Amino acid sequence: MIVAGLQKLAKRKGPYDISPGLLDYLTMDTYAFPAGHASRAAMLSKFLLNHLVLAIPLRILLVIWAFCVGFSRVMIGRHHITDVLSGFVFGYLQFRLVELIWMSSNTCQMLISIW
Repeated sequence: MIVAGLQKLAKRKGPYDISPGLLDYLTMDTYAFPAGHASRAAMLSKFLLNHLVLAIPLRILLVIWAFCVGFSRVMIGRHHITDVLSGFVFGYLQFRLVELIWMSSNTCQMLISIW
């Protein structure tokens, strides 16, 4: 929702003016800044890196995957490089927001027992 709101405020188009069809308006973003795929990939990879115990090669692959998702959007012409970089930044900020409101399992159990 944060990325969609920012896209509606910025209203920046992608590098190539691809006229979307009717179905495209329903299923994908019409604006490019910030890149939603990059934002979600950064948030998910940071979340998994913090909450899963992974071997070093898997951690490296997870980071590479996030960068590949972001830069693939540049390669197919949907985003500028700055859209993707800002998407990574907003994804990290969304991760920090999730971490801020994240409750431990003990807190959840206590709230359930009160109810």
